[in-house]
Amino acid sequence: MRLGPEYSVEQTIPFLKQSPSARVIPVAMPVQRPALDVQPVARPPHAPPTSALVVAQPRIVTQSAKWKQYHDIGLVPPAHAEAAPAHAQSTASKAAAKLVVSGYRALGLTILTIIVIVLVGYISSTLFYYLSRSWVTPTIISPSDDKVVAAKNELSSAQNTRDKTAADLHDAQRAIAVEQTFQLEFTKAVADDLAGRKEQLDRVRSLAGAAASTRAHIRGAADAYAKSFTAKNSADYASGLIDRDKMASSNFQAAQMSSSSLDLAEKQVELEGQARDLARETAALDTLLAQQGGDKSLSYDVLKIKRDYEASKLALAKAIETRDTLAASLARQDDIIAGLKQSAYLRALDDKATVALVPYNNLDHATAGAALYACRIGMVWCHQVGEVVAVLPGEVPVRNPHDESTLRGQMIEMHLDDADAARDQVLFADGKPLGI
Repeated sequence: MRLGPEYSVEQTIPFLKQSPSARVIPVAMPVQRPALDVQPVARPPHAPPTSALVVAQPRIVTQSAKWKQYHDIGLVPPAHAEAAPAHAQSTASKAAAKLVVSGYRALGLTILTIIVIVLVGYISSTLFYYLSRSWVTPTIISPSDDKVVAAKNELSSAQNTRDKTAADLHDAQRAIAVEQTFQLEFTKAVADDLAGRKEQLDRVRSLAGAAASTRAHIRGAADAYAKSFTAKNSADYASGLIDRDKMASSNFQAAQMSSSSLDLAEKQVELEGQARDLARETAALDTLLAQQGGDKSLSYDVLKIKRDYEASKLALAKAIETRDTLAASLARQDDIIAGLKQSAYLRALDDKATVALVPYNNLDHATAGAALYACRIGMVWCHQVGEVVAVLPGEVPVRNPHDESTLRGQMIEMHLDDADAARDQVLFADGKPLGI
C-alpha cells in the first residue's frame, strides 16, 4: 500500500517497536511537507515507476476488536473513540480517591478529637486531685488482709511476751512470799531455840553449882570417914582383931570413897562446860536475832544457822528486784498491747465497720458527722450515700486514686445508707466535689 502524503514513516516505526501489551495506537497527525523544487531525473530503462513504490506496513495488534478493520488497512482509531473510556475510568478513580481521602480525614479528625478529650480529661483530673481536699478511698477490711494479719501477729507476739512476763512475776512474788515466811519462821525458831537454850543454861548452871557444893560436902565427909575408917582398921589390925586381908579390904573401901569424889568433880566440870557452851550459843542467838554483827564469836551451829538466814535474805532481795522489774515490764507490755488493739485495722475488723482511708490533708473535711457523697460519672452527678462516724487512731498508708502514689493518713469509720458505695474507688466528704 502506498503511503499518502499526510502520514509519516517516522511516526509509525516507534509504534511498531513497542511490545504488543504496551502498544498504544498513536493518532496519526498530518505532516506538512515543504515544497521542493524537483527536477526530473532520468530513469534507467528498466527501473519501475515511482508510483509503484510500496512500503511494507507491519501488522498492528490492537487491544480492541472494534477497530480491527482500521488496523487491517493501516489506520489508527479516532482519538475520541478510546479517549472516552479512559476519561470515564479516570473520573471513577478520582471519585474513589476523593472518597478515601475524605474517610482518612474524618478518621484523623476523630482520633485527634479523642486524644484532645482524653488529654483535657487527664489534666483536669490531675488538677482536681491536686487541689481537692475532700476525697476519701473506701476499703473493705477482711481477716486475710496482709495488714490485718501483720497486726494480729504483732498483737499475738506482744500478748505472748506479756503472759511470760506475768508468769515470771508470779514466780517472783511466790519466791518473795516463801522467803518472807521462812525468815519469819526462822526468827521464831531462833527465838524459841534461844529461850530453850537459856532455860537449859540455867539448869546446867544450877546443876553445876549443886554438883560443886555437893562434891565439896561429900568430899569433906568422905575424907573424914576415910580417915576414921583407916584409923580404926589400923587399930584393929594392930590389936589383932582383923587380919591383913581384912585390912586390905578396908583400905580399898576407903579408896572407893575417894574415887566417888573424883566422879563428882568430873561431872561438875562437864556441867560447867555445857553451861559455857550454852552461854556462848545463847549470846550468839541473841546477836543473830538483834541483827548485829560485832566482834562476838559464834558457834559453828549458829554460823550455819546464820548462813541459811543470810542466803534467805539474798534470795528475798533478788526476788523483790525481779518482781519490781517484771512489774514495770508488764506495765509496758500492757501499754503496747493497748496501743496495738487501737490499730485501725483491728478495730475496724472487730467492729465489722465500713472504713475509708483519708490523707492528712483531707482530714479537716472528713470529721465525725460529715456527709459522704458518691459520683456516678467522674466528679459529677453525685448523691449522698452516708456520713462519717469517727476518725480511728493510728497512721495508715493511703493510695492516691489518680496517680497511684502513696500518702500518709488515717482511717475513718463510715455509716453508709448505700452499701454498694463501699465498692467505689473514691468518695467525697463534706459536700459534692463540683457542686453537681
